Amino acid sequence: ACSRKDIDTSNIQSVLNFSKKFKEVDAIILNSGGPPPKPFKKITEDDWMLYFKQMFLGYVILLNNIKIKKNGYIFYISSSIINQPDEHLMISSSLRVAFSSLLKSLSKNYSGKNISTINIAPGPFKTNRVKELVSDMRNFEKKLPTGKIGNPDEIGLFVKYVMENRIKYLSGSTIYFDGNINKNFM
Repeated sequence: ACSRKDIDTSNIQSVLNFSKKFKEVDAIILNSGGPPPKPFKKITEDDWMLYFKQMFLGYVILLNNIKIKKNGYIFYISSSIINQPDEHLMISSSLRVAFSSLLKSLSKNYSGKNISTINIAPGPFKTNRVKELVSDMRNFEKKLPTGKIGNPDEIGLFVKYVMENRIKYLSGSTIYFDGNINKNFM
């Protein structure tokens, strides 16, 4: 496991240095925080470039430079906004949809090596990101279908379960981990 101290996906040199240290892995989990909410007209070109590197290009470089071992896994932690884009999170929505599409396209190539690709699309979870976006957590939770916000440990337990039980047929799939917030059934 690694953190922002080990790699900053918005810094291409950091990504390249990381991929030199870890040339081959059993599994990779692609995840990063998202950009702040901004109205479309207030998003600068610098904002777009920074988050394009952080949420797309950095991941592409990792997948190009780090070999995933046969029978391995690629997990991408995207967001439920890939199915229901948010007008306040345009950068995040756009880039997460784009990388989800790329990963789905790559999944067939990886399947030939028995490497599973799984996109985990969480809804609101008790993370710093949600704390930044939600001012009244208690009221927010009451409005959720389950009446509570998700616990990030559940995603970790899911990933652990998939790997420990060598679940492979889930490949190329998107799992909505959103407490039934998503209104779509497909």
